[in-house]
Order: sequence, then structure tokens, then C-alpha cells
Amino acid sequence: MSYRVRTGNFEGPFDLLLYLVSRQRVDIGSVSISEIADQYVDEVSRMKKLDLNVASDFLLVASTLLEIKAHSLLPDEKSDTDDEIREMEPEQARRALIEKLLVYKQFKNVSAAFEERLENESHVFTRPFGPNQSLLHVMPDYLENVSLDQLAKTCAQALARRDRFLLESDHIARKPIPVETHVQSIYHRLTRDKTVHFQSLVNNQTPTPIVVVTFLAILELYKRNLADVRQDTAFGDIVITYKNAPSPKEESH
Repeated sequence: MSYRVRTGNFEGPFDLLLYLVSRQRVDIGSVSISEIADQYVDEVSRMKKLDLNVASDFLLVASTLLEIKAHSLLPDEKSDTDDEIREMEPEQARRALIEKLLVYKQFKNVSAAFEERLENESHVFTRPFGPNQSLLHVMPDYLENVSLDQLAKTCAQALARRDRFLLESDHIARKPIPVETHVQSIYHRLTRDKTVHFQSLVNNQTPTPIVVVTFLAILELYKRNLADVRQDTAFGDIVITYKNAPSPKEESH
């Protein structure tokens, strides 16, 4: 057989390895069958044409080595332990048998655990994690062109930054904004201009509470039938028109 193998303790023809193992010149426990099989697969992949004689010889020798290795892992049927037990006192033999039963129980439990795990794993399917390959380059690399020294300097500056003390103002009471005052102000402007636009009452710099109170004042004028309100488009400007009716002061009386 021309096929040659290389292992940790042997290099040469494959059939010679079988001969040495069968004569106990080479320890079968140190021979990796999987390593030899991988070498054979690599050898076959390099062949332009598969030689059936070499393939059949390899299978024969590999299966023989595998059988020898399997037998070496099993306990010998003619064990000297049985003879030793026969020569023991009854109590000693009892303890020895109990120890053997405990070891057997351990191996049986491990075997059952492996069987259960294989059964559970057969129903598990892996799910690929991480973003899709097409999205890997979407997020920018924030550390691009950043050296290790720059990163260390930035971290040191962040750690050395002092916390600013801010004066707590929760105890300061907010000043209420009366809606009636805005009702009077807008009504007086309506009596003068007859038409007022909401955008002329507020602007981008107007505080939000003032904007809300101004809008409530307009609704109050409409409720008291002192003004008409119109909005031609959604989110458009609100037009307030004066109506000839008693003033808010007269109405309150």
C-alpha cells in the first residue's frame, strides 16, 4: 500500500502502522484515527483520478485500527479483579463490589445525561446573530483615524471633568398666568383692529406657557360670543374677527 501517514509517534506506510499496532510496538491510544482520516481526505482531494485499490486498502486498515482501538477502551473480560474479589473476605468483597457498582452508576448517569442532551439538542436550531451582511458598513466607524494615545487622552479628560453644581429651584413657586388678563388685552386689540392674527400675538420667542394662555383666551372670547375664529388650513394661522357684542367687563357685570 503506497499511502503514507504522519502522526505524533509514527511516519510511514499505513499498513506498517497496522502491523506495529497489532504487535503492540505502537500504542493504539496515541494514534488519532480522525487525524489519519483527514490526511486521507486531503490526499484524495489532490488525486486527479481516484485509485479504488488505495481507497479499499485504506478502509480496511482504518476499520481494523478502529476496531483495535475500540477493544482497547473496553474492560478485559478476563480481569484480575474478579480473582482478587474471590480471594477477599466477605466484608471486603462486599465493599469492593459496592465501589464497582457506584462507578457503574456514575457512568450510567453520565450516559443518560448525554442521551437526554442529544435529544434536546436535536430540536434546537441555531439562529444567526448580528446585523445583516449588507448593513455592516451602514454604521460609521467612530474610531477611524483615532490613535490609542488620542483615545487615552480623551478618556482622561472625561474622567477628570468636574461635575457642575446647579442651584436647585424646586422650592421657587411658579407665578400663575391669568387667562382673564389676556382676554381683556386681546379684546381691546380686536375693538381697535377688528381682525387679529394669532401669529401676531405670539412668535418663536414667546414662552410656551404664554402661547397656551393666549390660545385659551381666544377660545374664551369665542365662547362669550365676542369674536369669530377661523382657520383655513390645518396647522395654518388662526384669524380672530371682532363681533359687535358687550365687552368682557360688561358681560361680567
